[in-house]
Amino acid sequence: MNPLVSLQNNLRQPEDREVLRYRTNAPDTSGMYLRLVALDQFDGTSWKSSVRPIEDVPPRLPWPDGLSQSVKVTEVTSNFVASDAYEQKWLPMPYPAGRVDIDGRWRYEPAGRMLVGDDKQTTGAPATRSPAWTCSRRPSSWRRRARPEKLRREYTKVPASLPADVRATALTVTKGSRNDYERAVKLQDWFARDGGFRYDVDVVSGTGVQAISRFLKDKEGFCVHFSFSMAAMARSLGIPARVAVGFMPGTTQTDGSVSVGIRDAHAWPELYFEGAGWTRFEPTPSRGSTPSYTRETTPSGTATGPAQPQPSASAQPSAAPTSRRAAPRR
Repeated sequence: MNPLVSLQNNLRQPEDREVLRYRTNAPDTSGMYLRLVALDQFDGTSWKSSVRPIEDVPPRLPWPDGLSQSVKVTEVTSNFVASDAYEQKWLPMPYPAGRVDIDGRWRYEPAGRMLVGDDKQTTGAPATRSPAWTCSRRPSSWRRRARPEKLRREYTKVPASLPADVRATALTVTKGSRNDYERAVKLQDWFARDGGFRYDVDVVSGTGVQAISRFLKDKEGFCVHFSFSMAAMARSLGIPARVAVGFMPGTTQTDGSVSVGIRDAHAWPELYFEGAGWTRFEPTPSRGSTPSYTRETTPSGTATGPAQPQPSASAQPSAAPTSRRAAPRR
């Protein structure tokens, strides 16, 4: 089933059962979205993942596409334990992970930086132990693999059936912007704050072009509507965009661990900017966290751009999680 379709079922679950639990030494987990899959192909009917070659998981994942080599990267270590009841063929990971340590038959898809189970491997399979990922300072062996021209052509494609009102609305919302980054922030803020949209998980989803037009008119929906509408509008403006599906960061527990429930399932757009790479935005009101690099921190009239990662005071991992599977919260 398409991840965007199954996401609504997760949000409607009567009980918010736990799907995984993790410990991390990250000083702030509000932006630690756990990403399962990137949907990069929009055919007018739905958003899907392109069929691409997969390979063995490398000891260190390549340097993220588009991220400047001069960026200072903070080392963060997180250890995850999946619930017995949670079986998923994509591995939940923060973006962009630098290293993944996990048993089982997992394969790596470089374009989306995703790990996918091979030969029916899932997060619930017995062979899988607690995955630990590390986003490390760049060693000299890491390489940059971005191809901006090809990337822009691929990730700005919109179907011929996309209604004209989608781009017209995008142009109206972003009027006066001086660059693609300002356009992206205006789109996000229009959906999340200024446009009069309402969050409602009971709205019929749909993932095609007509669903976008209906959503822009009715202004009510949930994260699926907000994410694919912003991504489509960004593409109509020539900004590379895709839709990520996964989980919000979860809730910190009294023992210091973080619990992620089925109702933390979420979708959000990722937009590409040379130098910053693929960048998360949060257009869904009342869900998740607005990225700090999209909040105005400079006087009016001063250009701003995506913030770069900053070193933290400590890179020591927190205590290892318990070896048993995480128990349901409720």
